[in-house]
Amino acid sequence: MAAIVNEVASHDNEYPPQVDLREMFDQQPVPIIAPGTVDPASMAGDEATKQALVVVDALNAALVTEDAKSLEDLFFPGLVYWKDSLALTYHLRTFSGAAVVAAGLLETGKLRGIESGIQLEGPAQFIPASPVLQFIDCSISFKTCSPAASCGGRVLLLPVKKDNGSLEWKIWIMSTRLEGLDLQPEDETLLKAPGKQLEGVERFETEVFIIGGGNAAIALSARLKALGVESVMAERNARPGDNWANRYDCMKFHIPTTFCHLPFMDYAEELTGKHMLTRNDLAGQVRRYVEAFNLNMITSAKIKSTVYDGSSKRWIIKFQTPGGQRTAIAKHVVQATGISSQKPYIPEMADSQLYKGVNIHSESFKSGKELKAKGVKSVIVVGSANTAFDVLEDCHAAGLQATMVVRSPTYIVPVEYVCDPRSLGLYDFGVAMADRMFLTLPTFVDGQLARGLFRMLASEEPDRYKPLAAAGFPVMDSTHPTSALMHNLLERAGGHYVDVGGTNLIVEGKVGLKALVEPVGFTETGLRFSDGSVVDADAVVWCTGFADRDVREVTVEILGGAEAEAEVKGANMLGPKDVAARMEGTWGLDAEGEVRGMWKRHQGLDNYWVMGGYTQQHRWHSQTLGLQIKAELEGVLPPAYRKTPTPASTASGQANGVKGANVAHEVSELVEAVH
Repeated sequence: MAAIVNEVASHDNEYPPQVDLREMFDQQPVPIIAPGTVDPASMAGDEATKQALVVVDALNAALVTEDAKSLEDLFFPGLVYWKDSLALTYHLRTFSGAAVVAAGLLETGKLRGIESGIQLEGPAQFIPASPVLQFIDCSISFKTCSPAASCGGRVLLLPVKKDNGSLEWKIWIMSTRLEGLDLQPEDETLLKAPGKQLEGVERFETEVFIIGGGNAAIALSARLKALGVESVMAERNARPGDNWANRYDCMKFHIPTTFCHLPFMDYAEELTGKHMLTRNDLAGQVRRYVEAFNLNMITSAKIKSTVYDGSSKRWIIKFQTPGGQRTAIAKHVVQATGISSQKPYIPEMADSQLYKGVNIHSESFKSGKELKAKGVKSVIVVGSANTAFDVLEDCHAAGLQATMVVRSPTYIVPVEYVCDPRSLGLYDFGVAMADRMFLTLPTFVDGQLARGLFRMLASEEPDRYKPLAAAGFPVMDSTHPTSALMHNLLERAGGHYVDVGGTNLIVEGKVGLKALVEPVGFTETGLRFSDGSVVDADAVVWCTGFADRDVREVTVEILGGAEAEAEVKGANMLGPKDVAARMEGTWGLDAEGEVRGMWKRHQGLDNYWVMGGYTQQHRWHSQTLGLQIKAELEGVLPPAYRKTPTPASTASGQANGVKGANVAHEVSELVEAVH
């Protein structure tokens, strides 16, 4: 068995492979329904529910009889997707193609044991989204027995006109999600229970040790507590919320507050509406959250060593606090230290030793007033995304002569688009409803719908950014072929600007601009550029992001680095380098459109998880991860279903070809089961 484990652990851990979301848009387009296919008047009353019941009844019949052909016939021709979050695969998967989806539903349905069929929940709704996209949207629920659990989901149906002119409704998207384990339903009353007594304790045991104390960490800690699971967070800052409080003074979100609600606790009503959350708002909410739910957090904690003992199946974490070194023994470890947040990136510059001014990354920037107090009169802001515009506005407001360096064309999206009720403004009408609308869709479908909305809004005001372009800024608006906000969020972790007014400074000539040139070196008084020009300034602020979108880049350091490696003794122990080597890549998208390496198991690595993302994902996927940890602790977590099922219609003809692949999958699942 050891030989099998080692062989599997050495396999390439980039499966499914990483892809470009915008390429997926071309390969998996949103279907086009011929105008006039559906008469909206015919869908009045309970007609949508009647049609949905017909499909759900046929779906149950095909599952009970294991009739793959009948199941395939229920799907929309050419374009069909099944997105599963733990309900049947106990992994995060998105399958495409009628034959593959049918085979996957039949196989995983038998593994999980669907009880009493799939039920329609509430009335279905007919959605005339556009002249060429109309669908029926309905909610579903079902129970499984292996393990005993409650699941929910969503089905979107598209119309197909038959030869006789009548309509049939076919499944376009089916989404299924684990909502709760019968052995421990989520119980909010547990959040009021006292926390663990940790004061003065040098060595303690806990079920889950979370490295980090920001929004991702506290959301998960609360979810776990509501599931009856104890966790302890180790936060490097002195107080909860300092991860926000220590940011630059003018820092604010450019999205609706309702989008940012945490599980079990909303932001105060006065912080919603048109208000954009400031760093102090964010810090205050973290502190209130930790205090209200008595979450276990040790502050001013620096991780010195993290090793996994395979003999005891326990993680041993040593960390330094002002009161001395402490040791935690945990069954699970969660890395919740953020995406693109640990490793500031500054391009390599020639002659950096020549420069006599202030030279800082945006991580170290506090305010234009602070720079002014140091004698700074002029500043170069390198970058053109959200942080760069925040810094530019703040420096200008402080009376500094500011110049922005725009190295490449930048996607600008007006904040009104983001807050539109058809976009994130939908959260103002209900967080649970909006999460369902966005997060149950395959990423490449959600991304295309958002791109289509923004493209339509931009086409209605084609001159909006002409003055900005005339001022020399290389702007890309939402009509540009490569503009897609989801691409920036999930693949670049930024690189765009949600325009809350900062572009006006450039249009009105109140700040300087250097466009489509690269800074290549320093002079004593400023920066040299790739076009041979020089700009003098008393300070340079690099708003150039971070180099750790893939958390494997910083995992070794976060877990203790060389000091931790010294603690690794024997073949049964894993140190930080082993952990990083066994992790799957994080962030970006895999070939199924799922975010890589986040909120789910890593092949070849036991009980080590990555929790992070942006605020919507903290709320949603804290449950995803919490349920997996709870199931593992209770001994009911099934192996992750990692394979792509072989359609019954092609299985016989491909038997020889898939034999080797199936063996590999069986080995993988065997290793999962042994673990």
